[in-house]
Amino acid sequence: METISKTINSSVSKVIIIGGGIGGLTLALACLDIGLEVELYEKRDLETMLGGPGGIFIQRNAMKVYKLLANGKIYEEFYKYGGKILTGGFFNHQAKPLYINSPEFVGETDLGVCLMRSQIQQILYNALPPSTVKTGLAFQSFQATDHGIKVYFQDGTTTTGDILVGADGIYSKVRASLHGQERLEDPIYSGMCCWRGSFDGANLPLNPEYSWMELWGKGNRFGYFHVGGGKFSFYGFTNSQPGENDESVGGPLAALQTIFSAYGEPVPSIIAALDPKSIYRDDIFDRESLGHTWGKGRVTLIGDAAHPVQPTLGQGGCMAIEDAFELAKLLATVTSQEQVSSVLRQFESDRHPRVTKVLNVSRSVGSLAQTDSNIGCLFRNLIYQLTPTWLADQQFKWLFDYNPTWN
Repeated sequence: METISKTINSSVSKVIIIGGGIGGLTLALACLDIGLEVELYEKRDLETMLGGPGGIFIQRNAMKVYKLLANGKIYEEFYKYGGKILTGGFFNHQAKPLYINSPEFVGETDLGVCLMRSQIQQILYNALPPSTVKTGLAFQSFQATDHGIKVYFQDGTTTTGDILVGADGIYSKVRASLHGQERLEDPIYSGMCCWRGSFDGANLPLNPEYSWMELWGKGNRFGYFHVGGGKFSFYGFTNSQPGENDESVGGPLAALQTIFSAYGEPVPSIIAALDPKSIYRDDIFDRESLGHTWGKGRVTLIGDAAHPVQPTLGQGGCMAIEDAFELAKLLATVTSQEQVSSVLRQFESDRHPRVTKVLNVSRSVGSLAQTDSNIGCLFRNLIYQLTPTWLADQQFKWLFDYNPTWN
């Protein structure tokens, strides 16, 4: 398993990261691996930061990063506690197969792993030195200095470093500050909302052949996947207006039962087994590409702060993980303070084509999956039924052939 020597002589010595999500925590690990000092600031308290609803696919492109970090410890722990991505696929609303995929079909033994968001956060946090993460501190602004960056927090706290990285999500305060704004303009509504949560798979009519399933209806879809230890995460999408809530229909459980009433098993049994208090709903947004330049000077962005995408491909977190590694790799090459800004712009330019393609493909696939016309649904289902697995795999070869290396 490839690792990097901690004797890298980068002219960058201290990195300040804003945001304690998957991207920020992964970047902290990668920077520590190349011998940099790291301070990560998170506005939430620690308990909230280590929580979060639903599960996440860490697909094989992102898992390749974790093979290289912390001597492979993260990679090993994800597989120890998570659910390996095995055979699964897309189905019509009555659970008739449209497209089935498996490690054998695509010639891969490692498709990735699924874990609860809280599990991922906890594993990444535990791998960091205790002093790295500082919670309860909300970013306010930054100021360029002669030799670095000074960062201000809302409680009056300040810190200084060589570079500042905004990993603070779709409503990024760092991104807003880059543009002299108090807050960013509203993101772009996708036309759909999503419910998420988890359930125990015991005594439910789940098909043991599949570690994940996604069922497609008319303007809605329902999926679930194994996150380890007999636990599963679910998600449900439906076309909706922004800002709607479930109160008018009796709460989230009643909403799910109504929207997915025409679905076959195992959907009705899964919904009936859910705890209404643990169902989380949010509207789905993304943003247009920032182009080849995301930051300026000694400031850059990663993950949703730079390029939020719809969750259709399960690649939002994976892109943040890739960003984190590629940024750290370039920081290891900095040989002078004068080079810092140009290296950050190189990182942004290098990542732009890939993350923009993920943004656009996520939108296209999401639009197809969420079609709400009879003809559209028939066309969509036929496409997936008639597409050979090898051809579908070739269409996403560009995504999964990502091959990170420290060299």
